Amino acid sequence: MRKLCIAGLLVFAFVLSTLAIAADEAKSLPKDVPAFDVHGISMTECQCTAYACPCRSNGHPDHGSCDAADFTYIKHGHYGKVDMGGFKAVVIGDLIDHDASKVQGTVYFDKSSTPAQRDAFNEMLAFMFGWNPPHIVGTKVVSIDFKVSRDKNTYTLTIPDILEEKGVMKRDSAGKPLHRVPAMDLWGNQITYVDNVVFKYHDKGVGEWDLSGHQANVKEFHTTKQMYANKKLLVQHGDMTGTWTAEQKQMIEDMGTKPE
Repeated sequence: MRKLCIAGLLVFAFVLSTLAIAADEAKSLPKDVPAFDVHGISMTECQCTAYACPCRSNGHPDHGSCDAADFTYIKHGHYGKVDMGGFKAVVIGDLIDHDASKVQGTVYFDKSSTPAQRDAFNEMLAFMFGWNPPHIVGTKVVSIDFKVSRDKNTYTLTIPDILEEKGVMKRDSAGKPLHRVPAMDLWGNQITYVDNVVFKYHDKGVGEWDLSGHQANVKEFHTTKQMYANKKLLVQHGDMTGTWTAEQKQMIEDMGTKPE
């Protein structure tokens, strides 16, 4: 039986809560996946403090758990022979928790996604973080509307009658994004914190909250299999102690940035 493709979508969040145990296992990534090369945008909003998400800098959420929505949009790219262009999905739930057994979420796929894309996405993410699958309480196929303003300052995400998000990026006088920081992330090593203007979720029988004003970040990514094979991601070198590891500090220095 083909594995549910959504099993991979929560892996990043689950890894953040269990990385201390899984770090050694990450040293032996599976080799039997095709080459992948994908470009896209990811937007995450959660209940952590605005502009200060400890999970991004090798720590746990201060409050023990974290209600969040993790959105991925692959603009173009491939996984093996599968064209991933246009793939969109959102995972919503308690995505990070000190008690790993409590990590759970619902996956919402855009109605335009194909079975082949979903299978490919699952395999790609299983390669990235292929241990300890999280508990997925449900999946739904919905209309996902994601928009970026022409000036690339405003990001909106909507699932009609379920999810409403709006993030606004701040820039300096030269137009450079403010609050771009090194971070542990599924898709790369940097995120840009943005104002969480709206973060409302309501799905009857599943979950409900209004976490507007809490943490939000966006990132444009270019992620490949080779990056993971060569251990180029900060998330591959974490131990969840609350401070950057020596390997992470060196990587951040090599990036020409400073640890936050």
